[in-house]
Amino acid sequence: MSISDNNAIQRVAVVTGGGTGIGKAICLRLAREGLAIAVGYSRSADGARETVATIEQAGGAASLHQVDITAEEAVIGFFAAVKARHGRVDAVINNAGIGHMKSFADIPMSHYDYTFNTNARGTFMMCREAARQIEDHGRIVNISTGATAANPLGMALYVGSKMAVEGFTKVLARELAPRGITVNAVSPGMTDTPMLLGGDADALRKYGAAAAAMRRLGTPEDIADAVAALVSNDGRWITGQVLHVDGGTIIV
Repeated sequence: MSISDNNAIQRVAVVTGGGTGIGKAICLRLAREGLAIAVGYSRSADGARETVATIEQAGGAASLHQVDITAEEAVIGFFAAVKARHGRVDAVINNAGIGHMKSFADIPMSHYDYTFNTNARGTFMMCREAARQIEDHGRIVNISTGATAANPLGMALYVGSKMAVEGFTKVLARELAPRGITVNAVSPGMTDTPMLLGGDADALRKYGAAAAAMRRLGTPEDIADAVAALVSNDGRWITGQVLHVDGGTIIV
């Protein structure tokens, strides 16, 4: 059996961080593929509402869910609300994440706790509940970062927390494979989003373009297209992988 065997059932995707940047692009891309989208957000309420409205205006199905992914009961309630609204969960895209730049010796423990709570603990709990709730032949995609391969200065917390995500991904892929469920991570390179361009946007764009073999900065749509491929039936034989989507910034 595969996800294409019953086209009468609308598949449902859960996406965290769906109000801005890469998360929003993923929501819109999967909606174009015919999936109903449960748009999860924490703080970007206006952006998340706009994501839902855009999907609905195009004739798609979407729902809006505020969730604190660092709180166990909130994560459990999120999945329960999605199933109450849509009846099932077929794909989970763990996109929500945060990052700080600070030299290792200057990192306060408050930054450590906040970063690991969101990126590692939050993704772990979303993956755990996905394992409990997702349909057979489902898809889990965790958004990591190319920084786990580049190890840039000042990003120890972001890199460390996302390496935990990649570890979860690989173990969970083995555990869920007997159910036909794939679990992968997508690692974006430098991407033109508000999260990246919070500082000197022009300088960062030039740096990102120079670092990529294809000589441009990535777009949220570049990342969303890769996620859509993994979520589709074409991704059925790909699991436990960390896919670098970065225009050739990391080539190994």
